[in-house]
Amino acid sequence: MQIKPNLRQVQDVTVKALKHIGAYQELDNKEQVQALIDPEMCINCGKCYMTCSKSLYLAIKFDPETHLPVITDSCTGCSLSLSVCPIIDCIRMVTRATPYVPKRGLPPVSPVC
Repeated sequence: MQIKPNLRQVQDVTVKALKHIGAYQELDNKEQVQALIDPEMCINCGKCYMTCSKSLYLAIKFDPETHLPVITDSCTGCSLSLSVCPIIDCIRMVTRATPYVPKRGLPPVSPVC
């Protein structure tokens, strides 16, 4: 007797993904989100930290006492940490409590003249 592995067909996966696909016009580009890490689920692998650091966002720090990652206010909501986390649902994207204001370029300087 040969046991067949429980393999899904591509069409099964595609059908499940369809509810998450939509037109760009349907997106709310005013909504701002940031990552939220569940400390009970986190295995402290550091993948979220490494990805955020390598991308130069630097929005994840480690708590010196618990050694768990902590999201700072500089999180842009890019979702890179979510995409690299090996634990499903450990990182969620949630609505920001305060608006994110990008810090770009040099601060304005008064003219000397």
